[in-house]
Amino acid sequence: MVTTLRKCRICGSSRLKLFLDLGKTPLANAFVQKKDIKDEEQRYPLRVLFCETCNLCQLQHIIDPQTLFSHYVYFSSPMPQLSGYFSKYIDEAITRFIPSKKGRVVEIGSNDGILLAEVKKYGIKVLGVDPAKNIALVANVRGIPTIPDFFSNRLAHKIVKTYGRANMVIANNVVAHINDHHDLIQGVKTLLHEDGVFIFEAPYLIDMFTNLSFDTIYHEHLSYLAVRPLMMLMDKYDMEIFDVQAHHVQGLSLRVFVGNRGKHKVSNSVSRFIEQELAMGLNSLNSYKKLAKQIASIKNKARRVLYKLKCKGSKISAYGAPAKGNTLLNYYDIGRDVLDYATEELPSKIGMFTPGTHIPIIDIKNARKIPPDFFLLLAWNYKDAILKKEEKYLTSGGKFIIPIGKVEIVS
Repeated sequence: MVTTLRKCRICGSSRLKLFLDLGKTPLANAFVQKKDIKDEEQRYPLRVLFCETCNLCQLQHIIDPQTLFSHYVYFSSPMPQLSGYFSKYIDEAITRFIPSKKGRVVEIGSNDGILLAEVKKYGIKVLGVDPAKNIALVANVRGIPTIPDFFSNRLAHKIVKTYGRANMVIANNVVAHINDHHDLIQGVKTLLHEDGVFIFEAPYLIDMFTNLSFDTIYHEHLSYLAVRPLMMLMDKYDMEIFDVQAHHVQGLSLRVFVGNRGKHKVSNSVSRFIEQELAMGLNSLNSYKKLAKQIASIKNKARRVLYKLKCKGSKISAYGAPAKGNTLLNYYDIGRDVLDYATEELPSKIGMFTPGTHIPIIDIKNARKIPPDFFLLLAWNYKDAILKKEEKYLTSGGKFIIPIGKVEIVS
């Protein structure tokens, strides 16, 4: 089921302007099994709107979340750097907001429990909520109690009745996935203690402007977040953003701290982020139209680079098969005529084919035995870690192509 957005999901305005159309694409995580390779894939419009009232960027077409999330192929635990990142994240959050080391932390979109496992080390009670039943099962087996359901205000009331209120609610890379932002914030407010804290992370819209990271646009990501629209949302529920940070993890992420109004001192960081957004023109439709032209330009540049190398007889494969890579491959129209295979470490993807482009996915260990001349780095957000890990490939003459931003070759 697909619905078309008529009004802004934060402010309700109908002043929505289309600025970017990436065409019709398959779902980014709808990897194809070999037996289904000849079947026609369902494709959906991937079009981004700008709200002239509150300035939220959002997808025009909304896919039924049951289709997207009930069975999921992304597991957090194998992702490079995440474990260390979450360890530091949680240490800072608990030291700052739960110094007594008592209480409860609830995570929305908790995946396989990698973050809550760090919380549990402090002796604090934890509870996860994740709609992917296959992943929630893994988390429960690992000792992280997880409810296999979509978070909502209705579910928040049930959690409070069964477990009590939470001192902290965390949501990493999930707020942008949720269509009903109002039900989300109502649920968080229901769940939190009066002086509790809601902390969430999401890809920061600014990154799309500075690095042209348009591949974060896919059907799971319904909104592309900045501080000013979020402030308007929180204000409707007598809540406020009291601190903001930016972190380089999986690209540039926005970390937002929210509490009930007046319960936490508001940091100067909030006004600094707002000033930066305004200075970059994130409140102007013209800025988004310019961004769309830049995205079209890097598509043409990347295709020229790839086809020039291919014409010279170079062997090229994709490094990584992330969801964002499928946005890029389908928009660039790059398939098996250019790429021999894509690599992966996640067992859930190995042996599958990329949606739309049908590039076979092989184990990275096998790829190292038959390395190509060039790897197209689809997992560019882990660039530094990957270049370090693949030092042997680089020193033996291999090269990486960075497909966004400047479109550069790293040797």
